[in-house]
Amino acid sequence: MSSVKLQQKMIDSLTPPQKTTVFYDKKMPAFFMQATPSGGKHYYVRFQHQGLRQLYAIGDAEIISLAEARLVAKQHIEAQRYGIQSANPVSTPSLSDFADMFFPRYARHWKASTLKNNQRGFIKHIAPVLGYLPVGALTRQHIEQWFDGMYTSKGMANRMLPLLSVMMQQAEVYEYRPAQSNPCKNFKRYKPAACERYLSDEELRRLWQALDNHEVTAPVPVMVLRLLILTGCRCNEVCSVKWSDYRQGNWYLPDSKTGAKTVYLSSFARSLLSQWPQMGKMLFWHSTPERPFTPAHLDRFWRPLRRSIGLNDVRLHDLRHTYASIAIKHRINLLTVGKLLGHALPETTLKYTHLAQGDIQQAANHVSTLLAGEMKK
Repeated sequence: MSSVKLQQKMIDSLTPPQKTTVFYDKKMPAFFMQATPSGGKHYYVRFQHQGLRQLYAIGDAEIISLAEARLVAKQHIEAQRYGIQSANPVSTPSLSDFADMFFPRYARHWKASTLKNNQRGFIKHIAPVLGYLPVGALTRQHIEQWFDGMYTSKGMANRMLPLLSVMMQQAEVYEYRPAQSNPCKNFKRYKPAACERYLSDEELRRLWQALDNHEVTAPVPVMVLRLLILTGCRCNEVCSVKWSDYRQGNWYLPDSKTGAKTVYLSSFARSLLSQWPQMGKMLFWHSTPERPFTPAHLDRFWRPLRRSIGLNDVRLHDLRHTYASIAIKHRINLLTVGKLLGHALPETTLKYTHLAQGDIQQAANHVSTLLAGEMKK
């Protein structure tokens, strides 16, 4: 096992080796740097304690200086062998610098669209307030101040908090923070305002009649809206469906918010599609078959349409809520409703429980009657 005198200049100028190479430090034998063919350079410390070999990853040599890495190695050894905790822990990268490392490494856990949205959200809503702070120095107070500052954008704050929490968890994994130190843990989000809107039978009839009136002048948005009503799908799921996804009378979507999904089409929906022209690979297009029809295109049609029929407060997503409410009103159980809507978790469907209160009360009465009968025997 050869060793060299590690120097900052040597590390900075090191070219990627042909194979993974370890450089042990003459100044501190337990400390070493590992270089990989991909260009990565990372510091580690390895030593024996109570008969067991201890190995700790210190960090990226592009982020942490050699002097800081040596100090971290020394602190690890002292903490393990002698229980000494340093009063002056080594500085860690800023949250913004940590994000540059975190997003590429964590990307495999997310869909491409989720990664893009999270990066955009971090840059816009987290970095301006917390980005300059060392990732190892973030405290509960910092999180509270940031979260309170997002009061006027409660929905966005609720979406960004889990992202920040995951970043703190990974900072522990990368050993930039002590274990179990996540300042976002058990942090309460803003209570969302009730925004579910369900169309009444009369409102549905009014909407369907309006679609009939626009069928000739705007066939694509009209057909998309009809299928949103009849399937309970999310807007982007219907807009992006391909003819190759339409098989054996159903849609087999390779991707959705919750992954691959089967959309079970009713005979009525299939009859509508049987008359729909196949102009390209997509079912729905904008102006020409080569241009995809997007939720933004649909929204531009939807807003004036809903105003014209007195449904100003109805969002496109409320058609999905309406589908669920009608299913439950006609005594389809919550598990089946969840399957129809493509919910990944049963908990997601439970928000519709209040719509089934009548059935729940009836079930409670039935069970009580049965119990009373058993006790009287």
